[in-house]
Amino acid sequence: MPVSLAEAKMHLRVDAADEDGLIAGLIAAATAHLDGWAGVLGRCLCEQTWRQDFDRFARVLRLPLGPVASIASVTWRNAAGQVATVAGANYLLRHDAAGSYLRFRDDFDFPTDLHCTAAVIATSVCGTSPEDTPAPIKAAMLLAVARMS
Repeated sequence: MPVSLAEAKMHLRVDAADEDGLIAGLIAAATAHLDGWAGVLGRCLCEQTWRQDFDRFARVLRLPLGPVASIASVTWRNAAGQVATVAGANYLLRHDAAGSYLRFRDDFDFPTDLHCTAAVIATSVCGTSPEDTPAPIKAAMLLAVARMS
């Protein structure tokens, strides 16, 4: 979780362990409200693995959920449904003001016998460690936990 039980208890000025279960649940609720694809921030707060499907290859494939720490794999399906892995040497993870993206090397020849939908699959590791969660997000989570308590 981006906010620890100890941090939340300090913010709430709670010393006893009687309410630990409730406070942990409130942290989970605040995280669920902000985190991931459906969260209001539209970003990953905790380290997690996400899969993004694309119908075709392109020199640049945008990864809509971030921050992206690494690419776990890039695979593709042919028209018969067989899956093959793209070697890591054929692409790079890049970041710009719009977010993260996969950039295929100029000399990489895109496979042509692609499945009709969701043929290219990028699996990425997104989010940060709790220590690297931005302070404003931690503050917002602590305020949300206090409001729900």
